[in-house]
Amino acid sequence: MTLQRTELSGVPVFWVEGAQPLTAQLVFRAGVRDETFMTTGLTHLAEHLAMSGVPDLRRQSHNATVGPTFTSFTCSGKAETVASFLTAVCSFLSAPDLGRIDVEKKILAAEASTTVPPATAEHLRHRFGMSSLGLTDVAPPSLETLGPDEVLQLLQGHFTAGNAALALSGATPEGLRLDLPPGFPRRPDTPSVLAAPLPMWFEQGWPRLGVSFEVPARTEAAREAARTVSRIACRRAHRTLRQEQGWVYDVDVMHFLDTGDTGILCFETDPTPQHADDARLGLMAILRDLESNGPTAGELQTDAEELQEYLEDPASAIEMAVAAAESHLLGREPVSPADKLALGHNVTAEACRAALAGLEATAIFGMPEGTRPDDDSIRSDTDRAVEWLGGREFRRSVRGALYGVPGGSKLFVGDKGVTLSADYTASIIWDDLVGVAVAPDGLVTLIGMDSQQIQVREAWFGRGQQAIDAILARAGEERCFTPPAA
Repeated sequence: MTLQRTELSGVPVFWVEGAQPLTAQLVFRAGVRDETFMTTGLTHLAEHLAMSGVPDLRRQSHNATVGPTFTSFTCSGKAETVASFLTAVCSFLSAPDLGRIDVEKKILAAEASTTVPPATAEHLRHRFGMSSLGLTDVAPPSLETLGPDEVLQLLQGHFTAGNAALALSGATPEGLRLDLPPGFPRRPDTPSVLAAPLPMWFEQGWPRLGVSFEVPARTEAAREAARTVSRIACRRAHRTLRQEQGWVYDVDVMHFLDTGDTGILCFETDPTPQHADDARLGLMAILRDLESNGPTAGELQTDAEELQEYLEDPASAIEMAVAAAESHLLGREPVSPADKLALGHNVTAEACRAALAGLEATAIFGMPEGTRPDDDSIRSDTDRAVEWLGGREFRRSVRGALYGVPGGSKLFVGDKGVTLSADYTASIIWDDLVGVAVAPDGLVTLIGMDSQQIQVREAWFGRGQQAIDAILARAGEERCFTPPAA
């Protein structure tokens, strides 16, 4: 297979001759990571609106997805079918019709989809907080308030010819045009990692075990080494944790290698509760052995052979074309199938060891719901240093005692932020405040960049309404929302 490149209507086109019928994927460098906490769901809304103009939408050959970094519109079929689909999508993006915005919001609420598996999303939030990739774990808090202005701003900034690439499993359909508005490339941010002590563990909201850590990702060779060692680790884990021990059913891994010079690997598996820590320790033993000794020559050979088999399959053509399109949108040199095969065959044991060099220092463990690691040296996400911000003091009221607020509880609202001292202590500085949920029943919830929350009711503290008024005034309308009904 050979990677071909051309250009159409100012949009780069990457194609590899592969399995038919023809498959096309129009990719934009726009994803969840480009949103904020308060605008989460905006890209998905824009994608739904674009697809609403596609005729016969229920056909299985049509699809669209929003991921952490990219939004893609996909179609398979005869050349004229593909051309018609791409024309319809580009037509909307060039001249958006937002008349269906309220209907599509309702559909999004009913769909309740996620961009990555929920357990992996929790890892990203614990690592990056309520921004960038961490937003994959945020249910849209204020979808109802997003309007035409926000959608148009997103479309005009991100869904343009300068920020798009087309991938095809064959030559460009005759007569196809991609009439998109002009624009410029939108490179992704390099997400900031939370200043939390690592290694760390947290309790997942799911019956899944997750282990994530940083890997080098500056070069394509480093990224290929990370992918290789992750696949080898999964094979070892499947053999040991499932076939030999019976602790899990499956082991999977997701790669996030578009976050700058450093990427993230996140392993997920599904142990029974009584073997949750056995599975964690077993997976870590495998990763530690690979870090110390690297894979065997046989493991590297097997992985290279499987990569070659994959690349010889005509079905992989569209995937290689998509990978090239995404690399272009990231500002990287696209990798051809031949280059991909050479990279795979050239991965060494030393390169795999280097990929795992940050394992111990950057590990985060997501324990299945109701479990914890049997290792007190690993700090919990709730075991954090809290800065005392000071400010005006509000003490627990008599009514607060009736609500179960602990004795001696105090709330401080000041120039730096808010501190709650109760049976636990929490602080959120104003610059790290991403949102304030104001429920109809009067419960006010402050949400910090690091996911920390402070809840306040008027009745809990003396002069409690004054405290709430001060909080809402400082937050501003742009950070306040009414939480969706449960």
